[in-house]
Amino acid sequence: MRLSRAPVTDLTLGGRSWADRAQADPFFLKDQAQGLINAYLAGHDATNPAASPLFADPTGVPPIRLHVGDAEMLLQDAVRYAERAAAAGVDAKVDVWEGMAHSFLSSVGRLQAADAALDAIGGFLRDRLSLVDA
Repeated sequence: MRLSRAPVTDLTLGGRSWADRAQADPFFLKDQAQGLINAYLAGHDATNPAASPLFADPTGVPPIRLHVGDAEMLLQDAVRYAERAAAAGVDAKVDVWEGMAHSFLSSVGRLQAADAALDAIGGFLRDRLSLVDA
């Protein structure tokens, strides 16, 4: 099982949300991300599936539940990855939270959407783990 808040799945930064969410997400900036990616890749190809899961074959990947704010730069990374995984037959779902920016899940206990996301994650785990015992 994979649980994630807004994953970086495309190190090419090819998702349109890097442009159309630039003003909405004050926590994760494209220049900041590009610097981190350059340091991580150290000259290697950003489309390498080992670096960018969006370019990997997700067939056989365990169930995935992603949480992303609709106001965050990583929106398209999460949506495109979940769509690709679902198309490959993976139990994959992305929850898009209205008005939320990057890292909203770190506000559990202070933000209603974060509390609801945590509840959804608990339900996801409960449902998937009960299948293991069956």
